[in-house]
Amino acid sequence: MECMLSEVLLGAPAWPRTRRAMNLSHFDLNLLRSLDVLLNERNVTRAAARLCVTQQAASGALQRLRQHFGDELLTRVGRHFDLTPLSKSLIVPVREALLTAQAALNTRPVFDPKDSVVTCRMAMSDYGLLVLLPRFLRLLGAMAPGIRCVVEPLTGRSFERLDMGDLDFCLSTHDVRLYGTHRPGKRVRSKAMFQDDFVCVVDPTQVDVSNGLSITRYRLLRHNSVQFGEGIATIVERAWANSKFEYDVAVTASTFSALVFMLPGTSLIATTQRHLANTLAPRLGLAIVECPLKLPRLQENLMWHERSEHDPTHEFLRETLEAAVLELAA
Repeated sequence: MECMLSEVLLGAPAWPRTRRAMNLSHFDLNLLRSLDVLLNERNVTRAAARLCVTQQAASGALQRLRQHFGDELLTRVGRHFDLTPLSKSLIVPVREALLTAQAALNTRPVFDPKDSVVTCRMAMSDYGLLVLLPRFLRLLGAMAPGIRCVVEPLTGRSFERLDMGDLDFCLSTHDVRLYGTHRPGKRVRSKAMFQDDFVCVVDPTQVDVSNGLSITRYRLLRHNSVQFGEGIATIVERAWANSKFEYDVAVTASTFSALVFMLPGTSLIATTQRHLANTLAPRLGLAIVECPLKLPRLQENLMWHERSEHDPTHEFLRETLEAAVLELAA
């Protein structure tokens, strides 16, 4: 398979750099889907698998696209294949064209949640998954049982996936500085959903907090912390850094819930969201105490792309998420 790709790429002619504008009626629109997958996979074999066609058909599509654009599109760099400057510039407009066409094809004269069979793709932290998602799913089950949800962790790539149409929603903190260099695109819409503050959680058999918790003792205790990767910080981490005091972080984890689940039988202290603490601590026999360190309030925002702004299904999902937030507040 790869040999065939090598022959296509290494044997490609020097494509003409100038070409006449082509009328849309002379272009096979099926090639747009092939182009989107080829640009994403950068590999004809994998692209063929995603398109459910033979590798020969995918290679033929690549040849036709090269002829149309007068550009190689994929070039060999060592053992791998890279995009040309032109093909890099095509990634977003090609995906936008496909998503716009898909939205038009999905348009129906009447939207009925009970008859809707769609997939809602969301990215959120495990905090949102434990605190908000169960309420959202209960409402969906009652109003739109045919809607399926796919939830993935919130990462640095989530905003990019939202831009490219791979996600319908991101639920994340409003302070984008916490995501380092990762930023939502200019066409991403955002709405405030709910707020939360921070508390401390301990095992009361190991750490006595019956009389509260002073800032001095808070600093002397061993802490656990969440780390989501390079360039991404939590509100607690930023507050620790701004306090100019070096905290003893005994354990780091990749999820907020892990901070609470690891506490039983230890003398560790977790600084976490109140809603999450109220959800998990009682069933684990843990104590919740007010945090003596001044921390900014957390605000969770719902983000979506403007292309979905007026889609009836998307509007229904946003309204249902807002109804779930009202349940949380109550």
